[in-house]
Amino acid sequence: MTQPGDNPLSGSMPPLKLIKVWYFIGAMMLAGVALVSLMPAPDIGVSDKLSHLVTYFILSGWFSLLAVSRISLGWTVIGLVGYGMLIEFLQGMTAYRYPEWGDVLANGAGVLAGILFYFSPLPRLLRFVDSRLAQILLR
Repeated sequence: MTQPGDNPLSGSMPPLKLIKVWYFIGAMMLAGVALVSLMPAPDIGVSDKLSHLVTYFILSGWFSLLAVSRISLGWTVIGLVGYGMLIEFLQGMTAYRYPEWGDVLANGAGVLAGILFYFSPLPRLLRFVDSRLAQILLR
C-alpha cells in the first residue's frame, strides 16, 4: 500500500534524510557548469546548443529528484533558468565569451525536459537509496 507522498503525481514526496549530501552534489555540479562556462570555449566538436540542452537537462533532472513538491519543482525551474541567464550575463563580461539568447533557450529547454524526472520512479529510488545510506552512515 502506498503512503501519501509516495506518488510524485500526488504533488509531494517524503523528505530525504541526507538532503545536505544530495544538495552538496548538486552545488558541485553547478560550480562545475560555472567553471566550464566561464573558461575560454574549447572546440568539442558538438553543437553548442546541444551541450547547453544536455547540461541543463542533467542539472534539472538532479534537482528534480530532490524536489519534495510541485511548488519546490517550480522553484527548481525558476532557479535553473535564472542560473543559466546569470551565466550568460557573466560570459558577456569576459573578453573571450559572449552571451546568446539561443543558449538561454537551449538551457530552458533542458530544464523543462529534466523536470520530467520528478514524475518518474527515480525520486522513489533516490529515497530508497537515501534511507539505506542514512541507516549505514547515521548509526
